[in-house]
Amino acid sequence: MNLGLSEEQVLLQDTVRRLFEAECTPARLREAEASGFDEALWQKLTGLGIPAMRLAGMSLLDAAVVAEEAGRRVAPVALAEAMVAAALLGGREGIATIALRPIAEAPVQLVPGGSSADWIVALDGETLIAIRPAKAERAADVAASASALLDLREGTREVLPGGAAVFCAAIEEWRLLNAAMMTGTATRAIADAAAWGSERKQFGQPIGAFQAISHPLADSISDVESARLLIHHAIWAVETGQSDAAALIRMAHYWAGEAADTAIRHSLRTLGGMGLSMEGEMQLLYRRAKLQRMIAGNPADELNVIAARLWDGKVVALPVTAPTGLDFSYGAKAEEFAHELRAFVEANLTPEIEARKDHTTESHDPAFHRAMAAAGHAFPSFGASVQDGPGQIKRDRYEIMAAAPLWEDIGWTRTSIGITEFNANMCQLWATEEAKAEILPRIVRGEALGCLGFSEPGAGSDVFGCAFRAERLPNGDWLMNGQKLWTTGAHNADYILMLTRTTPMSTGGLKKHQGLTMFLMPLNEPGFAMQPIKALNGERVNACFWSDVRIPDRYRLGEVDQGVHVMISALGFEQGGAGYWAVHKAMLGHALAWAQRSGAIARPEVREALARVAVHEKAADMLSRREIWADVEGCAHPAYGPMAKLFTTEWLERDAASIVEVAAPLSLIKGSDPDLDKMELYMRRGLASTIHGGTSEVHRSLIAEKLLGMPKSR
Repeated sequence: MNLGLSEEQVLLQDTVRRLFEAECTPARLREAEASGFDEALWQKLTGLGIPAMRLAGMSLLDAAVVAEEAGRRVAPVALAEAMVAAALLGGREGIATIALRPIAEAPVQLVPGGSSADWIVALDGETLIAIRPAKAERAADVAASASALLDLREGTREVLPGGAAVFCAAIEEWRLLNAAMMTGTATRAIADAAAWGSERKQFGQPIGAFQAISHPLADSISDVESARLLIHHAIWAVETGQSDAAALIRMAHYWAGEAADTAIRHSLRTLGGMGLSMEGEMQLLYRRAKLQRMIAGNPADELNVIAARLWDGKVVALPVTAPTGLDFSYGAKAEEFAHELRAFVEANLTPEIEARKDHTTESHDPAFHRAMAAAGHAFPSFGASVQDGPGQIKRDRYEIMAAAPLWEDIGWTRTSIGITEFNANMCQLWATEEAKAEILPRIVRGEALGCLGFSEPGAGSDVFGCAFRAERLPNGDWLMNGQKLWTTGAHNADYILMLTRTTPMSTGGLKKHQGLTMFLMPLNEPGFAMQPIKALNGERVNACFWSDVRIPDRYRLGEVDQGVHVMISALGFEQGGAGYWAVHKAMLGHALAWAQRSGAIARPEVREALARVAVHEKAADMLSRREIWADVEGCAHPAYGPMAKLFTTEWLERDAASIVEVAAPLSLIKGSDPDLDKMELYMRRGLASTIHGGTSEVHRSLIAEKLLGMPKSR
């Protein structure tokens, strides 16, 4: 797997970024506003061979890197169009562009760069032609762009090699490059807004400290980065001949436009009156993004194209590319493990186990869990220090992610196993040798499960508001008193990972995050009680109570009163988001099954809703893959996990709700359709997921702070 740019691509990116920053100054952009074209910039680009880079055999990814940088600086040249057209013109001199629709479909159309072009590549019937246009006036109200409304029946013509298939492939390539430009424009807008929010003060503090400012920007950067990844994924799919490559191109273009449009609106509003000023650049970013998104037509029409390519077998000609160095697959080894695990699970699902399958922890089957553990499948990520269970083989994260969709495919939860794995990882990192010797072998053999004790009535997202009291006894043991809430899986668990307060906050000079100690301790000791709570998503959670429960010191993690260090590592495990993508994927599968079986897929509103869900699911997949890849390859960023979690869970709930809505009122009648029943449940599960593992608001704050450099908003 490789989602990063090569050294050569990074060098190319740096080179063109410096060029555009030097040439596309505010003064130069204002000068270019009248014509939409900067001759001096074009000459610099031509001198570097940029417009002809595709003709010279450079990859689609190389071209996308350049296009994104051009979009970032709102470059007043039709560069994406020029790169595509130059490759078809075979070295003809002059400025080139391409008409985005066949002449028969739109004889008079808005041509990007049309007022400055010497050549326009167009499709006339089945013939690919080069038109020498008469000089045209720039279209009004188009942001620093030389787009012009042209009658393509006029001008002198030359026939070019190729025909409709070549033109179609060129337009698909243009969509990828235009999408890259939109992500560049949006990224710039967000960066400018984040910087403004960090500097501009109101009510005595930077406005970026207000969640109303920082959180929309966190949403938007997550959207835009998922769009960039989706563009790169589509390029890789073209390169490797993936069956969904054509659909992915349109997904990338549609989502880049959606993401950019929302991001720049949020950014402009962050600047307030300064964003509206025609003297500033934010208005230019706003207008350019609108142009980029709509110049090929109504953006919503792309949803029908996506649906046709995904589910109707629509085949189109695609561009070609030199090798990019990208690899979005988890690899053959990972796919082999996914197949092995699926075969094992399906072979061991007895009728009794099938009858109790469910997405909640109440479906946990101890016998099946022990069988999984004996085969080494219960905790595939465990390292050598706990590999004393039979058949235990450490699997890397690529293998685990490739296998993840299995559990949603068969409709069974892995929540208890995942939480237990979390407990075991913390045990490996922090526990005493005595506790490790007791706990880890039991977990590996499938004899023990774990749960988490972080939330309390007065400490939810604010975990350091913990009031649960652990008091040291003279013999070194601990006396536990207090309550924990929302303890998922406690009814199955043998151990609980607990945050406690060992020095009261009333102690002089003590800060909230001080005086805390972590424990990984047994449950069901004398003095422990539990009360079930049924949640909206169907899950059983629990309220747990400790009254003078005695716990030996060997169950302590880390040093006394230093629990903050242990907790930080725990949050690192919990704030990842890659695991939620499999739920989104399964939800789409059930929605599609209902639509195809019922015939509802023929309804335009259903097709559009399904296509939109497919776009979001693929974007969520991209953020999840990046989180895993970056972690494995040692280039992790603290915002990657929160971005994957935020994006996937928020869109899971909204996407499931959109299917419930287009299927209403049938979707409200339990038992009317098995897949619609699941959709309503996915809607509730999605909403719950925005709270589990830290609320979306917590993750938005993390993204704004860690990625955008904005002030703390909590």
